[in-house]
Amino acid sequence: MNSQLLYLLIALGIALCAVLVVLIRRQLRAQRERLDVQQQQRQKLEREAREHRDYLADSVRIIANAVLHDEKMTITEGCIRLKVLIENLAPHLLQHETFAVIGRVFDATKHIPFLDQWKALSRVEQARYELEMARVEAEHAEDVERAMQALKSYPLEQMQ
Repeated sequence: MNSQLLYLLIALGIALCAVLVVLIRRQLRAQRERLDVQQQQRQKLEREAREHRDYLADSVRIIANAVLHDEKMTITEGCIRLKVLIENLAPHLLQHETFAVIGRVFDATKHIPFLDQWKALSRVEQARYELEMARVEAEHAEDVERAMQALKSYPLEQMQ
């Protein structure tokens, strides 16, 4: 083989290697950028999830405090609200002996209409439901008070 052809092939090989190095570096840079974007998205989602957990935990504490200290928040309404919040925050808590009363009050009153459906009821029907709620609330008052006190100091933010 002639030496010029050999040098030409060597030059082509070197040029091909250089092109491949450039392509590989671009691919690695693009992959690193994708990983950085994924990491940022993951951190954003984790932050949002943490903020949502904190919001739910704060809401649980506010409602528990309202059930204990605000006459406007009935035991029935508080338990309905808390059941939904706790199911979203830490559903296993509703199985805990202290907090199971929330589910019991919810189950005993979930058939009672609320909001617009409540307003559509006659005064007689509302009175019948109010008597039923008063009975349920009286039956569970002590357990609900214990549960509300416990919720106020429970480490809800650590729940997953």
